[in-house]
Amino acid sequence: MKLSNNLKNIRKENNLSQEQLAEKLGVSRQAVSKWESGQSYPEMDKVLLICRLFNYNIDELMNENVKEVNETKQSKVNINKYVEDFFNFITKTVNMLSVMKFKQRMKCLTEQIIVSLLLAIIFAIIGAIGASILELMFKGLNIYSIIINICKAIYITLALIVGITILLHIFKIRYLDYYEIVKEDESFNIAKQQKIINNQKDKLLGNVENETDKYLESGIQKGDKNKEKIVIRDPKHSISKFLIGIIKLVLLCIKFIVAFISIYFIVTFVTLVALLILSFIFVGAGLVFLGSLFSIISAIIINFIILKLCYNFIVSKKSKKGKLAILFLVSLVLAGMGIGMISIGIANFNYIENPEENNEIEEVYNMEMKDALPIKHPYDVEYIETDSSEIKIVVKHSKYYSAEIINNRAMSIDEVLEEHAQTGIIIDQILGNSMEIYVSPNNTKKGDMIRQTIKDINNKEIKDYSNYKVYVYTSKENIKTIREN
Repeated sequence: MKLSNNLKNIRKENNLSQEQLAEKLGVSRQAVSKWESGQSYPEMDKVLLICRLFNYNIDELMNENVKEVNETKQSKVNINKYVEDFFNFITKTVNMLSVMKFKQRMKCLTEQIIVSLLLAIIFAIIGAIGASILELMFKGLNIYSIIINICKAIYITLALIVGITILLHIFKIRYLDYYEIVKEDESFNIAKQQKIINNQKDKLLGNVENETDKYLESGIQKGDKNKEKIVIRDPKHSISKFLIGIIKLVLLCIKFIVAFISIYFIVTFVTLVALLILSFIFVGAGLVFLGSLFSIISAIIINFIILKLCYNFIVSKKSKKGKLAILFLVSLVLAGMGIGMISIGIANFNYIENPEENNEIEEVYNMEMKDALPIKHPYDVEYIETDSSEIKIVVKHSKYYSAEIINNRAMSIDEVLEEHAQTGIIIDQILGNSMEIYVSPNNTKKGDMIRQTIKDINNKEIKDYSNYKVYVYTSKENIKTIREN
């Protein structure tokens, strides 16, 4: 089957019909048709003729895929062209610098330094913006630092490659092309001058001067007068082949980065679809539910557009800008409707800062008054005077949270110096007793809290279950000391 497929591929690649190939090989069209369908095989002399006509050897024709063979050959040819063009670029540069005056060399060097500094500033600004975007996208992940370091290394490499490519192309446009033009013009003038000398010799020998010689001489005289005028040899400023190779490499790296970033948007897309489904549990929220629904659909559309653009860029496929623009406008309309509905609906919600549930759990702590320790907490404490010198602390909170009291014992100066021999400046921060109250979410009650929150939202209520109350029962003297601290 290799031979039959290869014959068909060779014929199509060379834009030949079965009749045209049959004519080249000296056989009938039916014979070529049977070869391509695998019903029969060509004789050895025809196989050798095919190899000679289309530049293949027998092993490639019989056992390999000619498409892969052609790609390999083309790749080798391209690499050779890139290498050859690179060395030609170096040769032209050396030749140019060797004939330039010192002032011209300094001007060339100064321009390259200025362009390099401008490129460095531009890439630094782009890098700072990119770092900020990556921080917003990945900061919550555990592998954030790894992602940042990888992206930084890739960006620096790409910036260097792109910067060098731009610098070399500007150098080519500003100097190398100009140098070649001057050199060619001078060679042209020398040839014309030689032609004049020959014509003068012919005259001295008695030959008759024809009209063509007169025309050439007059043209040279005019050319001498306009010698300073230079016609650009490369008006379109074509890029050298090896620069094209570098650009292709950069483009491949950019595609890899886009593919890597696309993973984030794929995860976001899946998350948004999950949120769209989960939003139906808030159907009782009315306009807030509808607004959330429209907003999530808008975010899904925008995410889809970004993924579509990334995919088209990676596979080098042209994007249908009209359809994508319409989708983007639709997403903006949905987002506006969603925000409006949420704004109207949220006005009908009741916010309850201290719901009754915040008094469900009461935790009691008995403390001794030592060194008049202060109480650290985010909320005000209600002090209740009693006859007892002991301290009784009562913390009331919801069942979805749990309380913890930490009594920080003061360290002596000797203990501080022993533990922090090199950092004595932190003594003031460590000395002094204190008691800290922490109220944090109860992990065993997270499921109950989520269900209660869903129920509250459907009832158009927002309750803050994180608030708690602290009551301190002790003597008047102790209350005064604690407050002073």
